[in-house]
Amino acid sequence: MTGTKQVGSTEIMKGSMFQADGRPVHDLGHYLLTEIQHNIGKGAYEYTEVLSWAFEKIGIAHFSYVYVGYLPPEADKAVILGNYPKDWVKLYESHALYRKDPIINHSSKTSSAFFWEDSLRRDNESNQIFNMSAQYGIEQGFTVPVHEPGCAFGSMHLAASKENLEFEKVVQNYSYLISTISYIAHQQRPNLARLKPYQRLTEREAECLHWVAMGKSYGEIALILSISERTVKFHAQNIIKKLDSVNIKQAMTKALRMNLI
Repeated sequence: MTGTKQVGSTEIMKGSMFQADGRPVHDLGHYLLTEIQHNIGKGAYEYTEVLSWAFEKIGIAHFSYVYVGYLPPEADKAVILGNYPKDWVKLYESHALYRKDPIINHSSKTSSAFFWEDSLRRDNESNQIFNMSAQYGIEQGFTVPVHEPGCAFGSMHLAASKENLEFEKVVQNYSYLISTISYIAHQQRPNLARLKPYQRLTEREAECLHWVAMGKSYGEIALILSISERTVKFHAQNIIKKLDSVNIKQAMTKALRMNLI
């Protein structure tokens, strides 16, 4: 992005790569963050283009932002945005590798950024995934997890081939900037990388679901709340419908993961 660059329908104008007198912008971090915030947009194309440009400016060629709404082994899908090789992303999605990817699983359990090699224990399944990604030049990496209430989380993954001997040094030099970009990328992610909003539970519904989670039967909940068992069942059906579940146990699980109770 030198001077003006088209990013989909977004035109990068603010804070061009050179100041009016032709001197390079010295505060690279401030410059990149300003450009990202003004141009990231809400569409997947603009989002990917702006972040690709920003990471390239600090020497990172490949990035992938991944959003998972639930615990990885139970997730029915993951939203993947970035500039990883398209064939690898297609293979990764078609085989639902996010469910057993050690990087994604580790991201679900920590809020600390990590280098892949330093943080993970390799087993046969993990090695198989790493061997597959290596065929596409993804052999080393750095990840920044960004968590939300409940089990939903996003994670920013920066990757390079083993031949890139400067990768770790670049990440260390720009670690604060990378973390800040990752947080902005998570907050400004496109709508397709957001959980479907559920209807809010009423105070009474939340009370009923709390006692379900405590292992109480409908009859016991009725006694605790001084209402009829029929009313408890009525609230339970509303909860199941609001949380798009097949039974109260599934609704309870979803509510716990989203910190609704």
